[in-house]
Amino acid sequence: MSKPVVLVHGAWHGSWCWERVTPYLDAANIEWVAPDLPSVTDAASGANQAEDDQVVRAALDLLPGDKEAILLGHSRGGMVITEAGTHPRVGHLVYLAAFLGLAQEDTTPYRSDELNNSLQIHDDGTTTVIEDLGHAVFYNEHSAEDFSWAAQQLRAQSHKPFEGESQLAWRSKPSTYVVCARDNALPPAGQRTMAARATTTIEWETDHSPFVYRPELVATLLIGLSVGN
Repeated sequence: MSKPVVLVHGAWHGSWCWERVTPYLDAANIEWVAPDLPSVTDAASGANQAEDDQVVRAALDLLPGDKEAILLGHSRGGMVITEAGTHPRVGHLVYLAAFLGLAQEDTTPYRSDELNNSLQIHDDGTTTVIEDLGHAVFYNEHSAEDFSWAAQQLRAQSHKPFEGESQLAWRSKPSTYVVCARDNALPPAGQRTMAARATTTIEWETDHSPFVYRPELVATLLIGLSVGN
């Protein structure tokens, strides 16, 4: 029997970003869930990683059956699954061009200048992606049509600092890190540094957002982990 999959989006995104991946999971009869994180849906309130962690844990609580889940985090979602991944239902962590950090580690060295320059900072502490710059940073291998589809759905992101003692699920759970070698948001060299902490590393010749223009890659990885022994 296959293991369920939980998909955790990154900053400025939402569950919508998995729409091209999940049909493959459906075709393989794999149970999946993709929660929307409060740090995006409720950004103006200052919701942060603690609230995101709670939402992911709640999604894990509601999974049917008792099979261990595959928990995937993209980009900032890696910070979320590092915390939420200590949940007993989680059997394997997947970091997709994601932050796989130490406790309270500064993520600045892993971010490109292009990423920082593509963000508009607002008075309430949130940021949004400047559309004219976002294509070259997050979707640089995508067609204009694919980027337009994504850009219309990007939202503000809260950056309220995480409070509390960090938990590092990757220290006790098997993990796979996917390095995206054409990524302009998180440079591949930094990804490889973080990937050295994971159990297994693979590399794809994709940009930061393969779930849009190369969804079959993401799905094939998840299906393999879900149905494997």
